[in-house]
Amino acid sequence: MNLKETRDTEYSKCVNLLAKLIDLDDNTKEKIYKCFQCMGIKNFFINLESVNLPLETCEKLKSIKSVIEMFDEEGGQA
Repeated sequence: MNLKETRDTEYSKCVNLLAKLIDLDDNTKEKIYKCFQCMGIKNFFINLESVNLPLETCEKLKSIKSVIEMFDEEGGQA
């Protein structure tokens, strides 16, 4: 498997996990997946407000972003 295929597989796993966590519809899942492919996961969360997503979804993703940042600042330790 080449790097692009590996990356796309990981993006798909991440989108499916997000879908389970915050109950995403198929259209939103596809939009987020395409954003991941274009800008990567980190930049997606950095530029979350510029992505055209439903307000409720955006708010839920902001909460997830906050949790990620909290663990990132602590070096991954709880």
